[in-house]
Amino acid sequence: MKNYFIILILSYLLSNSLDQYSVYWFGIPMADVTITKQDTIYNDINAIKLRFETKTNKLTSTLFKVNNSYETIINKKSFEILSFKKSTYQPNVTNQLYTINSENGLIYNDSINFIIPKNCFNIFSLLYYLSTTPFDKIKNIVTLEREGLMYNCEIYKNNKNKHSEFELKFNLINQTDKPIIQHTDIFTWGLFKENGTKKIIVDNNKIQQCHFEFGLSHLKANIK
Repeated sequence: MKNYFIILILSYLLSNSLDQYSVYWFGIPMADVTITKQDTIYNDINAIKLRFETKTNKLTSTLFKVNNSYETIINKKSFEILSFKKSTYQPNVTNQLYTINSENGLIYNDSINFIIPKNCFNIFSLLYYLSTTPFDKIKNIVTLEREGLMYNCEIYKNNKNKHSEFELKFNLINQTDKPIIQHTDIFTWGLFKENGTKKIIVDNNKIQQCHFEFGLSHLKANIK
């Protein structure tokens, strides 16, 4: 019995991974991000649970406090989104959003008219895809969903000696539609802001750095 419990504990530890990042704006530390990946079973499907948590540090929180969490569950083989929920807080904006499995497909709690396509990513499953898929098998363009909006995501690949670089370009498909959340959180708004540069650096199946540039603004996240 003792050995059985040891095996269970080891299996749990080995099936989980946690990465921590520091976010800088013009070289000034602003926030901390934690990414947790966990093997799980969802509706009898072998799945991966991805959890992203973002919190501003003590100094930044005195000016603009952010406390956000995002959870995506995806099919381990196909990357299909099985579940999504987010809880975000920032000054004057608080969001609570989650998906529901309906007869027609996966929908949001605030919208029964929009069905999340099965063959698409969201930003969190896309980051997992980029960090775990062999470089030569990563597609040059994928479909990405963001709170009711659909994008073609162009992936520009660059294989360095010790790491891989991916630059992302989001092109809105359904321009006549409105997002489910009118005033979304600053992370989601900033990531999909037009005319910005988004670069992801991957090494050893882990995201090492993220660079986001919008005009003069420059955000960078480094793994700790």
